[in-house]
Amino acid sequence: MDKDFIMTVSGKLRSFLLWGILVGGLVWAWQEGKIDPIIKTGREMVFGKPPQKATVKDFKFQPVTRQDVHQKVLATGTVSLKTGAEVKIGARISGQVKSLLVKIGDFIRAGEIIAIIEHEDLLSRVARFQADLDAEKARQLKILAEGPLEINKAIAEREELQVQIKLAQKMLERNLELNQKGFVSTTALDEAEEKLAVLLARINLANEELKLKQSQLKNDSRLAQAMVDKAQANLNEEEIQLSYATITVPIDGIVAFVSTQEGETVVASLNAPTFVTLIDLRKLEVTVFVDETDIGRIEVGQRAKFTVDTYANQFFNGKVREIHPKAVIKDNVVNYEVILDIEKKKAAKLRPEMTANVVVTTGTRKNILTLPKEAVKREGKKTFVVMQVNGELEDKPVELGWRDSGRIEVVSGLKEGDLIGIPNKPLKKKRRGRRP
Repeated sequence: MDKDFIMTVSGKLRSFLLWGILVGGLVWAWQEGKIDPIIKTGREMVFGKPPQKATVKDFKFQPVTRQDVHQKVLATGTVSLKTGAEVKIGARISGQVKSLLVKIGDFIRAGEIIAIIEHEDLLSRVARFQADLDAEKARQLKILAEGPLEINKAIAEREELQVQIKLAQKMLERNLELNQKGFVSTTALDEAEEKLAVLLARINLANEELKLKQSQLKNDSRLAQAMVDKAQANLNEEEIQLSYATITVPIDGIVAFVSTQEGETVVASLNAPTFVTLIDLRKLEVTVFVDETDIGRIEVGQRAKFTVDTYANQFFNGKVREIHPKAVIKDNVVNYEVILDIEKKKAAKLRPEMTANVVVTTGTRKNILTLPKEAVKREGKKTFVVMQVNGELEDKPVELGWRDSGRIEVVSGLKEGDLIGIPNKPLKKKRRGRRP
């Protein structure tokens, strides 16, 4: 025979035998239950048994119950410091850092000293201004002591003149009487009148001098007090400058950063050089980024809960304090910042910049009909649940409302106590074959 013919026949026999073995294997596997029959549906083939109709045994039935349902908004945020909770502490005078008394992580209370700058020159200036103040106080004491003495002396001189005036008036009256009788000359009478006039002039001068001394004492006292006040102000200024050499903290907090070391020379100009950065971890808040679709439901005073990654199973409580009006746009997503106050309980565990997963409760409906979400079935735009009627399953259309965790509000279609079916196990997905 022709060699090519023999090869052609052999190839056909080999193909026939392979197809026979394949078909035989499929028939055996089907009979043994290893595979299900092939069902052709439309343009594709589905491997599997024909779907069986669900029965009552495929469901467990639970009653429709009443409970509270909460409307919630989910968002992410960041734990951050409140305004004033982070303080950068620096020097207000120039000089060499003599001592630095803290390190990162130290807890410092308000008023404690963290650094000292050299200040010998300031001590000398304080001593000099203290001496000036002492001199002005001594001058003031001298004025206050001598002034009243001079006034008392002037008063005594005036009283002496008043006595002399009384005597001169009596002498004038006697000479006038004697002159009328011819015993005293007119010259003696004129001399008596002249003496009285001089004494009256002198007492007027004494009165004016007394007023002048009293006024002078008052003015000198004021001037002396002003000089004392000025010296005191100069001293206070120098003492304040001296106090700048001892750097203290204004708030309680933890040292987060140290930017200056002992021996460095700092120069205080328009910007005070920073020594340490102090943060108060008790003054934390959460900045939440709420999507524009949910921001309309957020109100000040609403309660919130959040978790952070490091304490994923622990909830922290918060309360909406502020809703910022300006949007934050990132990657074409519009969000609004909502600020939460954190309840102090457990807040000590939190740290700035932690990522927070936030749930804000925006509303509550109390004692309403609810059902488990597993009981809800949907086909197209229809929503229904499965109920048992006379031993048979029946689809019952329902209208649903708010969702809260695993429960959904029933608006209409059911009443309290109705038994609804929940599948015992989820339906298996069909395995699909290749399209022919």
